[in-house]
Amino acid sequence: MSKWFLFALFSCFSFTSFAVSEMRGLRVDPSYFYQLYPTLSASQIADKVIARADEAHVNTLFIYAYASNHGAFYPTKYPLTEVETHFGESDIFAELYRKALAHNFAVVAVISVTDFKSVWEARPEWRSKKIDGTDYKPMAQSHLLSAWHPEYRQWLHGFIQDLAGRYPLLYGIEAVEPTVDCYWRSEADYNPAANEAFYQRFPHGKLGDADWRKMRAEGVTDLLAIMAEISHAHGLKAGVVQTWPAHGDGSLFTSEQMRDVVGFDLNEILSLKDSKKIDFVVGELLWQQWRGEHGTNVFTPAWTQPAASDFIKLVNNRSDVIIHIEISTWAGQHSTVTPNLEEFQESLLAISNTVPHIDVYDFSQIETRNAWDELSVWK
Repeated sequence: MSKWFLFALFSCFSFTSFAVSEMRGLRVDPSYFYQLYPTLSASQIADKVIARADEAHVNTLFIYAYASNHGAFYPTKYPLTEVETHFGESDIFAELYRKALAHNFAVVAVISVTDFKSVWEARPEWRSKKIDGTDYKPMAQSHLLSAWHPEYRQWLHGFIQDLAGRYPLLYGIEAVEPTVDCYWRSEADYNPAANEAFYQRFPHGKLGDADWRKMRAEGVTDLLAIMAEISHAHGLKAGVVQTWPAHGDGSLFTSEQMRDVVGFDLNEILSLKDSKKIDFVVGELLWQQWRGEHGTNVFTPAWTQPAASDFIKLVNNRSDVIIHIEISTWAGQHSTVTPNLEEFQESLLAISNTVPHIDVYDFSQIETRNAWDELSVWK
């Protein structure tokens, strides 16, 4: 069977069909397989993932292709990358990809566009910076790079091109949470390239002012446009997933609030046109995260439904919308919240009849907690 016949066949099972049906997506992060399946081969793990997903009525896998602190889960030789030493070298991404396609799953490759440890270590001048010129490193595991550095943009272009060329039957490529400012303190990005671009546009501006906040978010929008152009050139879709914060009363942040504190400008991202258009946006709406943060009783599994409706209104038909929920434990300033199986199922039921496209994180957690029966209610 030729590659082109397979491509034509697979194209029939794409998100274009989800306009009238339901997407049920499951995220697969291979970095958890060390603990979950320490003795199994990549092929054996892929068989388990596909079998479990099939039983749970999944039709789409969001597979993490590259993790900043682990490397690629496929054997790439693209400059400044690293290959994960076990599952990457055994090409677990390809094992999952091939077997998913054979079972008529759509496959989305999940990548970062701002965080790569190997690149951060090799190119200090590309790093996101604080205003005093030191590296912006809000967490030990974060290795954030400047969206405004032209050489980094060129590197990212080649990285995505390499990935898209390797896996031509992907449904799409998704950027995972391209955050600029992790703690919302206007601490980043003051990379010299970003500062120079700001002063060229605003000669009398001040770093940290309102124009600066808008412009730093523009850098992320540009990276997503790069990803979308390459994806579309390969016949793939382009998407982005982002945690969407909520206030203590349960209301969601506006696009402008997200732009100014996080550096993620939903309105500008959804204004990208033609080959730069973002085809789908995934909103992470986690009641347990905001219960842990705010401690208010408004955040229950039932909150997921009105929050999803509000997020869909924010997107306003400018892209396909996928609502993302998790079974994960979240530690916030107020408390630590672990959803039980009933609460996980309740959050799914809250949106299953009103939200056409849902995705869940992640396979390993569902498997560890034996939550497959609870997941299956979304059918």
